[in-house]
Amino acid sequence: MDRKLGVIHRRAIVESVDSAARTFKVRWTTGAEVLRTPFWDAPYYEVLSTDPKHVRMARLQSGASPFLANHNQADVFDVFGVIQSATIAPGAGDAVVRFGTPGKDARADLLFSKIEDGIVKNVSVGYLIHGAAQMPDAADGIASFLIDDWEPIEVSAVAIGADPDATIRASNSETSTFQIRSSQGGSMDLEAQKKAEEAARKLEAERQAEEAKRALETRGQEATKIERERISGIQAACRAARLGDEFGEPMIKDGTALEEARTKVLAEMERRNAANLPSPTGNAVPSADSDAFARQFEAYVFSRHANAREVVLEAQKRGLRGFEKISLDAGDLGGRTLLQVAERTLVRAGVKDIPNDRMKLAGRAFTTRSAGMMGTTDFPVLLENVLGKILLASYLTTEDTWSRICGKDFLPDFRPSPRYRTGSFGTLDKLSETGEFKSKSLPDGSKTSLTLDTKGNKIAITRKLIVNDDMGAFVDLALKLGRAARLSIESDFYALLAANSGLGPTMDDTNPFFHSSRGNVNATGSALSAAGIDADAVVMAAQKDPSNNEYISLEPKVLLLSRGLLSQAKIINTSTTNPDGGAGKSQVPNPVAGTYTDIVGTPRVSGTRRYSFADRLVAPAFIVAFLEGDGENPVIESKDSWDVDGAELRVRFDYQVQAFDPKGAVTNAGA
Repeated sequence: MDRKLGVIHRRAIVESVDSAARTFKVRWTTGAEVLRTPFWDAPYYEVLSTDPKHVRMARLQSGASPFLANHNQADVFDVFGVIQSATIAPGAGDAVVRFGTPGKDARADLLFSKIEDGIVKNVSVGYLIHGAAQMPDAADGIASFLIDDWEPIEVSAVAIGADPDATIRASNSETSTFQIRSSQGGSMDLEAQKKAEEAARKLEAERQAEEAKRALETRGQEATKIERERISGIQAACRAARLGDEFGEPMIKDGTALEEARTKVLAEMERRNAANLPSPTGNAVPSADSDAFARQFEAYVFSRHANAREVVLEAQKRGLRGFEKISLDAGDLGGRTLLQVAERTLVRAGVKDIPNDRMKLAGRAFTTRSAGMMGTTDFPVLLENVLGKILLASYLTTEDTWSRICGKDFLPDFRPSPRYRTGSFGTLDKLSETGEFKSKSLPDGSKTSLTLDTKGNKIAITRKLIVNDDMGAFVDLALKLGRAARLSIESDFYALLAANSGLGPTMDDTNPFFHSSRGNVNATGSALSAAGIDADAVVMAAQKDPSNNEYISLEPKVLLLSRGLLSQAKIINTSTTNPDGGAGKSQVPNPVAGTYTDIVGTPRVSGTRRYSFADRLVAPAFIVAFLEGDGENPVIESKDSWDVDGAELRVRFDYQVQAFDPKGAVTNAGA
């Protein structure tokens, strides 16, 4: 049976990099068995022969085979290097890749630096199949083939290495046609060929059915999206023109196209202006100045509450997002009471029968909706927005220590989200006397999972606060809630750290986070000194990867200890000479100078115990997980309330502090 295939890829391994020569080595094949699942044919096992007489090496050994990016053979600018040399021997194929002179190709220089730094580790080799022999079926009944005539043609850097059991087809047109032979050299028997073809047809039919289903779902989703955009567009046009939702409802029901609806809205506006007709909402101010009015309201609150003004200005000074445009010009709202501002929002909404009774006026301000819905200049929305900005500014400017120690992650939902740390190969095995190469698989790594929790509180804004012009009551609550949100993480982190007498939370193996079995405890309990800090660094440097094969070369970056030891720690870290004292040491250089890039002294840690943490971006010992979409900030929401005589503002914060990687920290009980 003949088969026609394009270029097939397999994962390769970058073994070593020579920065001076601009080269690196690649182990491009070991001949391992992989499962291929092509959509046009039945699945099969493929074993690459590494017998030199079965591998066509001419192209790879020519010195002109390319090193590409993502197997793109169509663009000459995606050729970043060449295969300088290549060899094949039973059990392994090796190659040396060479890049050009630095400074001539910025993209090539960037890629080589990423390979050099170990950032880009995934490399894939492309090859053509010219001949294959059918072997006995595997134990699971799937056909097996020995590829005994094949040709490696290129190597590529890829973002994600192909899994051993997956086929990645290139977009180029280079193909090869070959015949599959039986293991005895004859062609496949007719019955086996029929079975293979039937399995291929069945798989193709299933694939086509699945594609048709996805296409139908996509069309349905697109249609729903388009309809929603049409409806929201018509409603937005009507509200912008102050015509009200009732003008747009007939067009929504009749299926009027969005552009046609906008034309009708403009025509109605011109008709009303020509006839000097009032807007259906009475004395409402055109929405063109809504943003300006909202900024005036913010400035009005800031001008009346010094702490609120200072905290948002500090957020602006730090360049925090959302505070770029802070107005302190309250315009004609300056000097007014809260009740007078609430009345102003009713006038803007076109309310004619504004109550004379102050309590009723405040109640009306809380419940009035512009054009049938809550608008950006309605009183509850104005309060929500400005208090939300104050709360966020308070949260972002509150000083903490957890953000200097903990890593961050973002989870899509509240279900457990797994995180993995893979193992390593270690070193190569020595060949036996018979020259046999032993199989080697990547050991299992460590697995943990992150979850989220929710915390929050409510602020009640009553009519009495508005009537009494008590601005400070709810602004102070917003400031305190923002600070509380930041310190909630701080408190949770130190509660975890303090568990088990400062050894951290109990892990799945029933031992605390800091435990001798994890190699993250300096059992000598040395005092805070240059020698003690160096001993802690030695303990961290001894950490190996999850498979216990390779040292992971971690160094302490952040020191955490009690506030009482902070000054001493800073002296030890910055002294140019040995701070431990003693005869002759005053002229000896400090062996631990500059070990820590940050030293945290806090009353939340007591006694002599200290903690050394690795770079939180490399090996975070603790993680603070947040909900995707909300970023790492608390969220404020408002609603009308039956429980209080006014409105409620709810502060919701979705996060969780969790122990993550014990290898990223070392503790010392001190002395």
